[in-house]
Amino acid sequence: MKSESIRQSNDRADVSEALADEDFIEGRFVAATRAYEALLDRYPGRLDIAARLGYLDLLANRPDSAVARLSNVLENGLRTRSILSHLAEAYSRRGDLGHAALCYEQLGRGGLAGTLAVMAGLKVFRVEKESDSVCLDLLSVEPLPVMRALVNGVGANLVIDTGAGDCVLDMRFAVSAGVRLGGQEWRDFAGGHRAQVTHAHLEKLGMDTVSIHDLPVQVLDLQSTFGGWFPGQAIHGIVGISVLSLFDCTLDYQTGHLVLQPSVTANPKPGCTPIWLAENRMLLTHVDFPLLQEALVFIDTGMTGRMFAAPETRRAGLGIEPDRDQTLVGTGGAGDVHGRGAYASRLRLAGKEQTMALGLLLPSLSIETALGYRINGLIGHDLLRGARLNLNFTRMQLCIA
Repeated sequence: MKSESIRQSNDRADVSEALADEDFIEGRFVAATRAYEALLDRYPGRLDIAARLGYLDLLANRPDSAVARLSNVLENGLRTRSILSHLAEAYSRRGDLGHAALCYEQLGRGGLAGTLAVMAGLKVFRVEKESDSVCLDLLSVEPLPVMRALVNGVGANLVIDTGAGDCVLDMRFAVSAGVRLGGQEWRDFAGGHRAQVTHAHLEKLGMDTVSIHDLPVQVLDLQSTFGGWFPGQAIHGIVGISVLSLFDCTLDYQTGHLVLQPSVTANPKPGCTPIWLAENRMLLTHVDFPLLQEALVFIDTGMTGRMFAAPETRRAGLGIEPDRDQTLVGTGGAGDVHGRGAYASRLRLAGKEQTMALGLLLPSLSIETALGYRINGLIGHDLLRGARLNLNFTRMQLCIA
């Protein structure tokens, strides 16, 4: 009887761990966190479970907790590239660039490591403001929202793009504005393209009465990316999540404004949906498709021309219908992205629902399973037309009005 009881107990443990893994893989991160915490209470020596919880802390944008868990896992002997990479990002998010640089150096990312090491003594992303709330008039909303800013005191037109983790500057403009260039590395972009990125130190980004000091940024050729998109308007860079996440941020597509307010601790807001930040501050949330509710997706407002994009592998599971095999070509960070037209009979993000939503089916999506869980696709600019998108990185919620 005793051996049978032990076997049943082990079976239950196997089942509960399998369910925790399933929740994680399918992007049910809140349920996965509860399940892994219960498992770690039962098996406090399981470093792999502690590492998974550290990564979930990173996804929930709790960098201090992520650093504590992940550094402890490494110190106790479980050392993998993914754990080291997650720890590097956690250090970076809390402004500890010295330790982040050490991690990136061990990961073979010397170009990034060297740039961060030079900035290690600075208080990065320091916000200086003359008023609590700032409302910026956008220069345009189509084909993508563009704002006016000062880069080291030099006027710049910057695209607002949640698909960019860092602030990105055009190479020629960055040199003319005196941005301090650092190391280089090759990075992957949409459509499987690769491009060389230069890491750099931006001393001051001015947005109306708000200034942000000492930002790690990326520099590359943006002229080929945005060529022809903005006739008569020069584009000098991109404002991404690293800047937007410093505020309670509202992008008003209807009135053409960007509102930046202090991000203060508050209870979850009804009618909103949770958000997470994956590697490189990739903004994730849940969307309802015709055949799958709460499908994890990447919010990439820099994608325009279609409301969503999804890989062919997810077409049946999401309930997406091809649109007469119409061939389409989009633009990614380093070249063209090819796919075919499609539509979803129903698409719902937070408070916004769209019927017969036009989308793009991609031959593949590099991030679909690369991070250990399934990302079902991308939500783009076109779904947000006429809406007010609010991103609160303290509550970690997305709201749409």
